[in-house]
Amino acid sequence: MEVGVFQGASIGPQPWDVREPERLRHDIEIGVAADRAGFDAFWAPEHHALEEYSHSSSSHLSCLAVGVQTQRIRVITGIMNLCPPINHPVRVAEQIALIDVLTNGRVELGTGRGSGSTEVETFGVSPEDTRAMWEEALRAIPQMWTQDLFEWKGRFFRVPERCILPKPVQKPHPPLWVTASNPGTLETAGRLGIGAAMFNFADPEKSRPLVETYKNAVAKAEPVGAFAYDKLMTIAPAFCLEDGDEARALYAEYETFAQPHFATYFDTIPANAERLAGEKHPIPQSRLREIIRERREQPSGGSVVARGSVDPQFLHENGICVGSPREVIATMQRFADVGFDQLVVVPAIGWYMPHERVLESIRVMGEKVLPAVQGP
Repeated sequence: MEVGVFQGASIGPQPWDVREPERLRHDIEIGVAADRAGFDAFWAPEHHALEEYSHSSSSHLSCLAVGVQTQRIRVITGIMNLCPPINHPVRVAEQIALIDVLTNGRVELGTGRGSGSTEVETFGVSPEDTRAMWEEALRAIPQMWTQDLFEWKGRFFRVPERCILPKPVQKPHPPLWVTASNPGTLETAGRLGIGAAMFNFADPEKSRPLVETYKNAVAKAEPVGAFAYDKLMTIAPAFCLEDGDEARALYAEYETFAQPHFATYFDTIPANAERLAGEKHPIPQSRLREIIRERREQPSGGSVVARGSVDPQFLHENGICVGSPREVIATMQRFADVGFDQLVVVPAIGWYMPHERVLESIRVMGEKVLPAVQGP
């Protein structure tokens, strides 16, 4: 199983004048440290106006920043929004190709349609149009990379006959991904022959049916690009020190309760959309702040990450990779046993974990965990 790291740029409450630039820079340092430690991939998100939750607005630029300072690690946009009013498909093709050239063929294009209405309505996009926008752009971009002359007359964008430059160095083109955490989207990802990135935090065993859905679909893929990319990723918190008790104590101290933000911003999830029923769209940022404050005061049930205990067995059962190297290996192995091809860990726990401890955890995982999980 491959192992990657995820750069989230989660900042927390204001003031941001010092902590925002510091966290953004630290996240790039995490990617560089992960390359030295032997991790396989660096994932960077693209979010817009999701204050406190993530201030990373340019996934491809984060990938470029890590890619030009490293030699081996793959850099993956996770995700880059393909809605044409947000990121025009020609610009996506150009930018990813340039990163591919500058990293000597190490970029992969993770795609999606945004976390929810807060993001897409920032650009005047209707949430109802995003799925169709995404698929149209996804079908066009590989053609821009592989064809000498490209022309497109679609529903959401048009391009006269042009040679789209530069061309990527990976042949036939960089791999494609989509964010997918429900059976329908996983089946679509498999059918289109692209990797599926499951951005959910859960007991690995609960994902077994989703893994089977994707694997069954990708086995019969009609690739949207020039090849089928059979790869399934999921994500998990991780913090590893030689002393497992110390790792758990620090995790308990710094772990951030992000459920109010997730439940507010990610309204592509039906349960979250129901909670926002009655709100007039686009929801003003001031009202979003009120909703998050109200939800922060409610009981913490339904958190994205299982909470309430740092007992080693509890963490192991819920897929939380926190503890000693031996304990983290055992938890990571559960993801491999279910059938995931790549596990991407979130090493910067919470908003206030000291950066030097995050780098220490990455080093320890590189020395003691990755050799056991990645195999020979």
